[in-house]
Amino acid sequence: MTPEVVCGLTMRIKAAGKLFECGSCEPVRMKIRLFLIGSYLLNPHSKYLNFKSQAALTCALALLLTACAAKNQINPSLSHQMPQKILWAWERPEDLRFLDQKRFGVAFLAETLTLERNDVIFDPRRQPLEVNPGTYLIAVTRIETNKAGGNRPAYSVEQQRKLLTLIRRTLDLPDVKAVQIDFDAVASEREFYREMMIELRKRIPAGVPLTMTSLASWCTGDAWFNDFPVDEAVPMAFQMGSDTEKIKRFLANGNDWNEPLCRGSYGISVEEPLNVELKPGRRIYYFKSTAWSREDIQ
Repeated sequence: MTPEVVCGLTMRIKAAGKLFECGSCEPVRMKIRLFLIGSYLLNPHSKYLNFKSQAALTCALALLLTACAAKNQINPSLSHQMPQKILWAWERPEDLRFLDQKRFGVAFLAETLTLERNDVIFDPRRQPLEVNPGTYLIAVTRIETNKAGGNRPAYSVEQQRKLLTLIRRTLDLPDVKAVQIDFDAVASEREFYREMMIELRKRIPAGVPLTMTSLASWCTGDAWFNDFPVDEAVPMAFQMGSDTEKIKRFLANGNDWNEPLCRGSYGISVEEPLNVELKPGRRIYYFKSTAWSREDIQ
């Protein structure tokens, strides 16, 4: 049985009295892998480790090799395609004709898609957006989930198809040059989004950038999307909740994002200064909870 076939299964590994799930070749914590594999090789009869089958060991070794493989990187051509400064324009009236289109781009909320039961609720942008001709426009799709009561999403293939169709249509909006996906995902939802992003890349024309936003915590230690076929992931270094001080210290100490896909840009809020030195030469996405004005960019 090959590692690829083995890792398509879900296996249970018992170590130190705890059960670990091994499946789908998705990266898991390196320390656990090294402990499990090292303990087995040193003492196959250890009471702390009992692989139920040779296949389970094969899976663990395949996962280790996967972790050591080359990581997916940001697309370097974005620096030539996109302006270095991009304003997020959310659901509100925005007149951005004061922007210099050679220096600024606009990532505007094009639609909000809500997963509910086995359906996708489509909520298009309703507020006007005014920009100068030639402004670099990124159509942002925000994906939300309704988990109240009996509305919990099915995360079905049918929902995925609806999402893909609606997201692909944002490229038909005037002057849109790139697509960005904004979503939150708990661990149980990650495979759904992985499959969706892989299929979305196939539906978007070659040369059209596909980007995503990322929680700052995903970029520092919970990186799970390195296999996504995106051109970059924008770390949202604002509204970080309980992670705020921890991530500010991480950046203030001169650290870079652990996830390579996050190393091309920063997402910051003009209302919530980071007060840390950012890595030079990276795109900055700016967020503001109210309408932008000329004074905000001066």
